[in-house]
Amino acid sequence: MPHPHRALARALLAVLALAALATAAAQPSGAATPNALRPPAATVPFVPATFLLDGFDTGTAFAAQSAVGHIALDPDERVRGDAALRLTTDGAAGQTNARATGVGPFDLRDAHLRLHVRVDDPAQLEHVQVYLSSDGFAGHVAYRVLRGLDDGRPVAGPGEWIAVGVVLGTPLASVGAGVDLGAVTDLQVSVSNVGAGPVRVWVDALEAIPRPARGVVSLVFDDARAGVATLAAPLLERVGLRASVAVVADLIDQPGFMTLAALQHLERFAGWDVLAHHASALDDAYGFEQLSDEAIVAELVGIQAWLQRHGFHRGADHLAYPSGGVDARVVAHVRAGFASGRTIVRGLGHDTWPPVDPYRIRALSVRADDAPEALAAQVARAARERSWLVLVFHQITDGPAVGPTDFAAADLARVLETIAAADVDVRSFSELTRVPPR
Repeated sequence: MPHPHRALARALLAVLALAALATAAAQPSGAATPNALRPPAATVPFVPATFLLDGFDTGTAFAAQSAVGHIALDPDERVRGDAALRLTTDGAAGQTNARATGVGPFDLRDAHLRLHVRVDDPAQLEHVQVYLSSDGFAGHVAYRVLRGLDDGRPVAGPGEWIAVGVVLGTPLASVGAGVDLGAVTDLQVSVSNVGAGPVRVWVDALEAIPRPARGVVSLVFDDARAGVATLAAPLLERVGLRASVAVVADLIDQPGFMTLAALQHLERFAGWDVLAHHASALDDAYGFEQLSDEAIVAELVGIQAWLQRHGFHRGADHLAYPSGGVDARVVAHVRAGFASGRTIVRGLGHDTWPPVDPYRIRALSVRADDAPEALAAQVARAARERSWLVLVFHQITDGPAVGPTDFAAADLARVLETIAAADVDVRSFSELTRVPPR
């Protein structure tokens, strides 16, 4: 259900959008469209590669493993080198597999993976997966790289190259004795479609990237709902944790949402980050990828101006996408004013710290029916795998859940106690731009 808009906020957004459009109209033909945003104060560090497993160039060790679909080198679509590997499914059931055997051996015990991926039609993609083996595929493990849609939202647009971090540790599937990550000798990349037609996927530059010394957990409360100040904040203070809150400017001081004074208190006295979410009260069904360029500009300019006007600095360079959807067009606008963008990708879950793509940070959006034990298992996974777990909450309540993302304060208390006792670092989003050396 859409939230009520305030006339003053709508008027301000309209003025800001018109100003941005006027600036764009003054640009020479073919110039990039500016969006009147203040550039971020810092950027998220780039994640260096430890070593290259395969570049998918001429002479690649990968070859077709099955008769399903088609595999070929494509010199016209690549990230680097002289080619990328194109996998085309046949539109029916089954995976299209490309396999490399007898390579390495690669020591991945202290590494995660990065793979560059391009999909021609994300809506037709079921998944991209990577398989690892240390015994010629007598035993193997499988890790999901990408799904076409997650909760109905895209994480990449059609034909867009993206870099994806693959957290190693808890595979989707394990066959036989599993795999010795210290001596990986066999690799496979697999693609499947949803069954409505073929899909083409390009992959390039499969790399190992370093794991952090410890796992990381970040806590975020989207929308700045009232229960965050009255119920969640005291619970975090009790166990000595900090969090981030993503603000919808138009809803502050409205019934059911936080007051400006409460937000300022959390940033100035509790060390919380106040993040950008969006300016107006968008319908829950809409993400930025469904808005026009002008509307995206208005939302970004509006929330950035609101944060600056009210003195919020810690976290203001970081944005949470409404409803989690993102594509290249959205990222182009967000990059102009923010150091990172956080989406919601329950199907992939954990990310790397720092993230491979700071504008597609993955997170787990907590739902009313998520048991504390299940969330505790995710925390344990972050500790074990040295991955980054971003838990996103919305309303915190001490009564029955009303909405699908309402979460009980008593259950939150149990989750926070687990996090406080776990072998993880609890970091806020502002710490992304000052990542300590390994």
